[in-house]
Amino acid sequence: MEQQHPEEELKSIAKQLACPEGEHGIKTGEMMHASNIGMTSAAIEALCLKNNDTVLEIGHGNGGHIAQLLSKAENLKYFGADISITIIAEAEKINHDFISHGKVEFALTDGNNLPFDDNQFDKIFTVNTIYFWSAPIQYLKQIKDVLKPNGLFVLCFAAKTFMEKLPFTPYGFTLYTPKTVKSLLESAGFKTENTIEKLEQVQSKTGERVERKYYIVVASEN
Repeated sequence: MEQQHPEEELKSIAKQLACPEGEHGIKTGEMMHASNIGMTSAAIEALCLKNNDTVLEIGHGNGGHIAQLLSKAENLKYFGADISITIIAEAEKINHDFISHGKVEFALTDGNNLPFDDNQFDKIFTVNTIYFWSAPIQYLKQIKDVLKPNGLFVLCFAAKTFMEKLPFTPYGFTLYTPKTVKSLLESAGFKTENTIEKLEQVQSKTGERVERKYYIVVASEN
């Protein structure tokens, strides 16, 4: 049986995925962590973290993966930037001990501007956020500004062919191919070092297992 107001429900799902809010946002954060952990882990591996690196993640979700990241090398410093007050509060709860020891910090952003100093980070990464960037080239230029010379930027996103089959992506999502992402990166002054294609099995909202193709694009300053 069809739902009475499927379009409004799909718009609500899309809105929560873009910026989780309230009690439902907390559940969305938990769901996103579970569904994205494979992509996030692959992006972390692509960073090739080294001792004393300072790392920025854009769109960190509930931060359930940060302990994993910090275990990759000695004396890492992690910064997270997100547009959701709800999700930052959850990430602060989960990573309280790391925060108290000065290893982790979170910053609320507006999704268009990064409140950091130029040349602040050795590595920057983001997973499943590019769909929501209103001005991707301008945002990538900001990412380049806060990245140190010879630093790495890792951008991870699901294949357009997968995303366009999801019922909520018509509402606020912009979908990308690796070719389009490479073009955006080059326009912002990055050089694409590597593009990795991966497949994984994930659980859909209706419970069945589906195959998701995704890409990890590793870039440096041009």
